[in-house]
Amino acid sequence: MGGAAATPTDRERRPLSAREREILGLLAKGLSGAAIAEQLFLSPETVRTHVRNAMTKLGASTRSQAVAMALGDGIIPSPEGEEEAPAASEKPASARRRRDALAELAAGLTELADIDWAAVYLVDETGMTLRLTAHAGAASVKDALPDDTILGDGAIGRMALRKRAHLVANPSIPGLPHGPILGVPLVRDGRCAGVLCLAVRPSRPVTRREMLLFDAFAGRVAEVIGAPEDPGPQLRLARRLFTTSWIRAVGH
Repeated sequence: MGGAAATPTDRERRPLSAREREILGLLAKGLSGAAIAEQLFLSPETVRTHVRNAMTKLGASTRSQAVAMALGDGIIPSPEGEEEAPAASEKPASARRRRDALAELAAGLTELADIDWAAVYLVDETGMTLRLTAHAGAASVKDALPDDTILGDGAIGRMALRKRAHLVANPSIPGLPHGPILGVPLVRDGRCAGVLCLAVRPSRPVTRREMLLFDAFAGRVAEVIGAPEDPGPQLRLARRLFTTSWIRAVGH
């Protein structure tokens, strides 16, 4: 006789990651896996992996069961609750503009000859988790970078707790090409709002002048993304000024 899938007890259950909760929440709203992948700028396979991981942690045999269990346990909010806050309809458009502007920023930074890839992580609503918001570079690097990480955990999580730009010679992230990562916290109003990372080619050392330039650039990025206006134009200007200064610093 076949038995039902074993359900972990509350003591045995592992907590869902922020990304897993987000994806289950979108499933609860009726979005398909493909729609979720497009909205979150993830590959469909990455979405499926998060769903499978959530099902395993919850002890669910189907994604519908996982959603029902997450709703019943209060892990994700009920979709009906969103009708009470119509003003929130402005948030997705604003968030999308910010993501698009940061994606353009990351792509522009990889145009520098000695930068292999760039990534931007932003702190989520919990204030304790960094989420990959924008990336530019090889697809293999995107797959290797964690979608989210806890503040202070791992190479990227620790960068968020630094006061200034920091070069990590060996980031120890499986799947990433060997080479240093230059990371800087995005600090706004005395709090970390995210992390900006650049993969610097190991063929040359990073100078103190470049580190100071990166600090100043990160401060401007944090200021712009925290303002209510469309960040695109200001981020383009900040990036042009930074890349010009970086090229001059390298030339000297």
